[in-house]
Amino acid sequence: MEAQKHNISNGVNNFKQNGLTQLTTKGFGLIEIILVVAVGAGIFLSIEQYLSLSLRATAQNITRVEAMYLAESSLEQARAIRDASWASVSGLTPGANYYFAADASSPQKWAAQSGTKNIGKYTVWITTSQAQRDANDNIVSSGGAIDANTLKITSNVSWTESGAAKQITLSAYLANLY
Repeated sequence: MEAQKHNISNGVNNFKQNGLTQLTTKGFGLIEIILVVAVGAGIFLSIEQYLSLSLRATAQNITRVEAMYLAESSLEQARAIRDASWASVSGLTPGANYYFAADASSPQKWAAQSGTKNIGKYTVWITTSQAQRDANDNIVSSGGAIDANTLKITSNVSWTESGAAKQITLSAYLANLY
């Protein structure tokens, strides 16, 4: 009986050492694999979200840079028209929308056209307003005397991005230099 008891005890100990340990190790291996896959998927999704947001922000920045370029270009065209003839700029109706196109009589010159101009996804236009000066000859937004030799030119560029209307506005003062 004693020998039989010893064999049963050895069998239980063998099962504990070999069988249960193997079952436990195999179970933990599967759990570890599932955890690694879940953590890896979470990391991958986080990186994908970051890259997606980064690409969207880059595209929006490119759009803003293009719009700024168009707005600056309109101000430069206004300066070129002013350099050719002050009357061509000062004769524009204050508050009305204009855009610039190549002058039919001379392709190297610009001419103001009434309305707005679509350039790709952008709408471009300028407006003029009379400049006012205070008693110290400083430009003021209101309450001053109208300066016939200075105009405020406002360049506008608008577009739609993700269903929302966007706009950039730049202003400059042009003086009758010639």
